[in-house]
Amino acid sequence: MKRRNLISPLVLLSGLFFVVFLVSCSKEGAQGPAGPAGTSGDSVFYSDWLDVSYKADTIHTSGGGIDTIGYYATINVPKLTLALLNTADVKVYINSQDATNPVVFSLPYYSATSGLYIQASTSVQTIDLYSNANVGTFLSNSGVKYQQYRYMIVPGNTHARKVDSVNWSDYAAVKAYLGLKD
Repeated sequence: MKRRNLISPLVLLSGLFFVVFLVSCSKEGAQGPAGPAGTSGDSVFYSDWLDVSYKADTIHTSGGGIDTIGYYATINVPKLTLALLNTADVKVYINSQDATNPVVFSLPYYSATSGLYIQASTSVQTIDLYSNANVGTFLSNSGVKYQQYRYMIVPGNTHARKVDSVNWSDYAAVKAYLGLKD
């Protein structure tokens, strides 16, 4: 008894359906109704790159010593009101390099290889930072600043739109979307 090979007719039939599907799709057609008008709303607030100093978070041990358990810093943000806290998205970024060669990370930051973490929390007029290392701004021997911080406050006064979605954790995408200059 001779076996029939069914794979080739199935592939041929699948290809035929695919071609028919592509031909039946068309970009032409009647234009739909105009969408609702957007609101002018508030604009995004953002800071310059800021110098941030961390302080040691310490505890007293039972033997009378002092142990450092972490590091903390506070960024003053006068425009961060209770109303914005209830509606806005507050993002914090760190440039781990210098202004001429930026390497920007969104907070919270965690490195699986080194164990370094940096967390940010917000309250009225402040952003509090906490880390397991002193990741404050510092000057190199040549006078170049490293590890500066920037915050952005995106008011929540408009409904989300899929067309204008942006990955707020990707600093390069946010910078391009908002037209920010360093």
